[in-house]
Amino acid sequence: DYSIEYEFWDKNPNKIPQKIFPEGFHFKPLALNKTRKFYEFILVDTDSVAIKHYKDPKDPSNVTHTTFQILKVLTPSQFGQNPSTTRKFSMLFDPIGYNYWDYIDAWNKTFWYQNKTNRHSCIFQTKCPI
Repeated sequence: DYSIEYEFWDKNPNKIPQKIFPEGFHFKPLALNKTRKFYEFILVDTDSVAIKHYKDPKDPSNVTHTTFQILKVLTPSQFGQNPSTTRKFSMLFDPIGYNYWDYIDAWNKTFWYQNKTNRHSCIFQTKCPI
């Protein structure tokens, strides 16, 4: 059972996140530059997932669905360094790096995506033992 503060309530539940979270977020950010794209890039940069976004042919700014191939899940020892030490991305990005704790968070926050019509779907496929 959940209760919503009066100032956040709306009869349309799709409008509630817009009142609570910063624009573009569907989760509480630890830092505004740690966006869903930041977390998605962590999983891609570590070769943990292959992601493909499919756009609406009538509106290319609207992602209709996404496929995720889960390739591997890194343990702290496979990450290869102290979990709190920053590893740089392979390409330019802001922020410039991430640590193992960001990697763990990425497995949740990458999937908090919703398109502007609230009709986004995900398809998952595993290519590794989970």
